[in-house]
Amino acid sequence: MTASDQALFPSRPPCSKVRVPGKVILSGEHAVVYGTPALACAIQKYAFAKVVSIGIEGVHLTMPAFGIDQYFSYGQLTQLAHQTQSRHQNFLHDSALLCLVIESPVQFFAAALGASGLVDVLTDQPGLAIELTMDLVAGSGMGSSAALVAAMLAAAFKHIGQPLTAAQLILKTTHSEHWQHGRSSGLDPYVCIMGGLQRYQLGTAERQALKPLSACFLVSTGKPNSSTGECVEAVRQHNFSAHLWSQFSQVQERLLHCMVADTEGVSLPSNLTTMVSAIAANHKLLQHIGVVPKTVSNFIAEVESKGGAAKICGAGSIDGDHAGLVFVVGLELDHMQKLCLNYAYEMQEMLPDLEGVVYFD
Repeated sequence: MTASDQALFPSRPPCSKVRVPGKVILSGEHAVVYGTPALACAIQKYAFAKVVSIGIEGVHLTMPAFGIDQYFSYGQLTQLAHQTQSRHQNFLHDSALLCLVIESPVQFFAAALGASGLVDVLTDQPGLAIELTMDLVAGSGMGSSAALVAAMLAAAFKHIGQPLTAAQLILKTTHSEHWQHGRSSGLDPYVCIMGGLQRYQLGTAERQALKPLSACFLVSTGKPNSSTGECVEAVRQHNFSAHLWSQFSQVQERLLHCMVADTEGVSLPSNLTTMVSAIAANHKLLQHIGVVPKTVSNFIAEVESKGGAAKICGAGSIDGDHAGLVFVVGLELDHMQKLCLNYAYEMQEMLPDLEGVVYFD
C-alpha cells in the first residue's frame, strides 16, 4: 500500500494473519448427509492465510501447495463465482456431472472470493494480496478445502476492517463447499471454524468436553482416487435404508460416551474396549456402503488382529487403493510404526485443536 492509500484507509493493518485447523470425522461420515449425527474433531494441522494491501484494484492470490500465483480483477472474481454457481445448479438438476462444477483449484478459490461479498466491499479500494499455505494433506479427509477457504475469507474481511462473525464465516465457507461436494452437510466448515470435538447434525452442533486421548493415531493411506462428492453421489445412488443410517447413529453414540468428560469437565473412566468395539462396528458399516478400498481394508484387518480397531475418517474412495486418513485406536506406538512401515503409510498422533479460527495481530 502506498502512503496515499494508507492515508485514505488508515484502519487497514500492515498484515492480517489467520490460522484454521483441519478436522477428522470420528464417526458418522456419509451418514451425516442423511441427517444422522456425526462426531468430528478439529486437529492440530492447519491452513494459514496472510493478507496485505496492494496499490492496485484486484486480488493477487498465491498458493504454493497448488502452484497458484495469479491476479484477478474484481470483475473476474464475480464472473467466476457466477459461472461456478451456474454449473453447480446444473449438477443439482441432474444436467451436469459433479466433476464439471470445479474446473481447477485456482478457479475454485477465486470463485469463493467472488461469492463471498468481498468484491462489493472492495470496489474503488486498493486490492489485496492473499497467500494461503497449509500443513494439511489435500484430499485426505482433513477438511483442507474448508479450512483454506475459511482462513482466506476470515483474513481478507478482517484486513479491510469488516471481520466476520463465526456464523457468517461458516455460511460463506459452506457455500463453496457445496461446489466441492455436491450437497455438503456443512460439517467441515463448522468444525474447522469452531474447533474442538463436535456432535454435528443437520447444520447444528453441540460441543463436547473431550477427554485426553491415548493410543489414538491418524494414518495417511494416500490421496483417494475418488473425490468426496463422487463418493457421496455413489452412496446416494444405492438408496440405502433409513435403518442403515440409524446403525451409524448408534455407533456414534457409543463412541461419544467413550470420548467425552462429564458435565463438569472431569474425565470419566476410559473404556478402551468399548471404543475399539465402536470403531470396528463403524468400519464394517463403511465397508457395507462400499467406500473402503481393499488395500485399506487389509490394513485395518491387521490392526484388528493385534487387538485394535480402525476406520476411514472421510468419504473414503470408490476406486483405487487409497482412502485418505484412517483413525486407529488401541495399539501401542511401536506396533503402529511397524504396521505403517509395512504399508508405506505415514502416521501421527491424534492431537485435537480446541481453538478453531485464530487471528494473529
